[in-house]
Amino acid sequence: MDAQHEQNHEEPVVSAGRSMEYVVIELRGATAHCQAVDEPSRMFKTGADVLAEQLGIALPNLLGCHYTCWETPGEYGVFRRAFELV
Repeated sequence: MDAQHEQNHEEPVVSAGRSMEYVVIELRGATAHCQAVDEPSRMFKTGADVLAEQLGIALPNLLGCHYTCWETPGEYGVFRRAFELV
């Protein structure tokens, strides 16, 4: 195999995205309100039970918890995955 042929079969580059750190600032009913640590104007809401499960913690421990996730922009919003406690 020549070098030109090998270049054409490289793995594709991972799509644009970034790691973001969030803190859970409020639990209202079944909803967790999250705020980006570095960009306080960036906020979103998600299901509290789903977020607790993704982080591997009990629901009562969610308030005030800091975590990171990988964000990838999509056609209909932002996709978040790879949740980890900080």
